[in-house]
Amino acid sequence: MTTNFEPTERIIAVSPQDVETLFVDLLNVYGVEVQDGPRRIKTLGAHWDDAEKTRIRAASLADGTITPIVLTDTRVAFRCLWPVALAQAFEEGAIEGVEELTPAQLAELTPQPEAAE
Repeated sequence: MTTNFEPTERIIAVSPQDVETLFVDLLNVYGVEVQDGPRRIKTLGAHWDDAEKTRIRAASLADGTITPIVLTDTRVAFRCLWPVALAQAFEEGAIEGVEELTPAQLAELTPQPEAAE
């Protein structure tokens, strides 16, 4: 298991217009190289690759393995394992425009399907 990533997922929310530039900037500063099948890629996110949580696999916005969740307040949320240094920056409020959400906040801000009448 790599120690470059936190072992618990975090949920972060950002404005949709900031996603691309923010993640490019963060990748340059906080990106970590992770094995992804036969190749290594620099990434900001990862997911557990096994049920025992002994291996992580790189995740990416570009290939859709970090799925954006559109929130009712127009922001976009992302849930994954983040590099330790980036997670610490989230906690310290060092990344402008990023808010960490709890699972309860995410549930409250996630659009619900309309009930059939």
